[in-house]
Amino acid sequence: MTMNTTMGTGGDMKLTSIIRPILSAEVHDALVMFFICVGLFVTIAGIFSNLLVIVTYTKIGFSDTINISYSALGISDLSTSVLRYWATMCYIFVLTNADVPFDPSSVTVTTAFFPGQGFEKTTAFLTAFIALERCPCVQFPLHVKRIVTKKITITSIVIIFLFTFIPSNFIHMVFPLKWVFSPVRNRTILAMVPLQTPLRYIIQRALLAYYGTVLHFTALIAVWICTVFLAVGLKRTAKIRKDNFRSSSAQQNTQRERRVIKTVFLLAVTYLACSTPTAITLLVPHFVPEFDTSRGLERISRVSHLLSGLMTQINSSANLFIFIYMGSKFRETFLTLFGKKSLELPKNV
Repeated sequence: MTMNTTMGTGGDMKLTSIIRPILSAEVHDALVMFFICVGLFVTIAGIFSNLLVIVTYTKIGFSDTINISYSALGISDLSTSVLRYWATMCYIFVLTNADVPFDPSSVTVTTAFFPGQGFEKTTAFLTAFIALERCPCVQFPLHVKRIVTKKITITSIVIIFLFTFIPSNFIHMVFPLKWVFSPVRNRTILAMVPLQTPLRYIIQRALLAYYGTVLHFTALIAVWICTVFLAVGLKRTAKIRKDNFRSSSAQQNTQRERRVIKTVFLLAVTYLACSTPTAITLLVPHFVPEFDTSRGLERISRVSHLLSGLMTQINSSANLFIFIYMGSKFRETFLTLFGKKSLELPKNV
């Protein structure tokens, strides 16, 4: 038993000695500052872009169920962006030793990290739901309103919010925020005071497993499957739509539904591209224990987490540009907010 432990420790040290020189302290610090600055810009862009998405779809109206889903996605992405902005500011407070009336490193856990995880997974499952509800429409494009009703859409959105965001608030039960005296600052500050009970470790580990494994990979797999189905369906319907729909009204309805499916397909692809780095970051520690932040590769681990966080925020900030490019009605309504006329884009857009 002792021999195995020694060999394992020697192997860990050897791996660390090989990989760690890749990221020197200077490069690590530069990358951290780069990701912080870019992340701060992206979060601010995400806040404004999602506000514009919500306002635009509110002005368009919710006669189409897909507009309800898009608006819910905008609300979730807006919340993610706000919490990411707050988490970034707390990180800056820590780096600069800012004299703020709270402990940034602990306050961010309950006010940014876990609530942010909740809304990030809400975005993930809303993306999966939007992709999933379009799948039957690939087969039956003229029966969309009967397949996807407002009742089904609203009920599904409410259930998603309940199962993804609400559990994140359980962290307040075992990591409450209290006013405590700080000898270092010689003042009373707001800080997280963990409960010293077994319940704390149970809830903490359950939440980390729930958000870091169960929800993340379930949504990722669901979006992958639906994206493949949508890609195959778009390719197939492109070949047969002219033969099956001879009337102008039927062709118009089909083309409109195809544009919606293309928009959903782009949303799903963007989510997959931005979420895959996070999935890799979550999987690596299971195969390389040294990757954990408390081990020898903490620099690479920290940078990889910052990169995956930035990619997640990009996903929450990109939807506005997808809607503008793909949706003529959204584009026209969006431009009227600024008193401008609609842009002329190719007909296939």
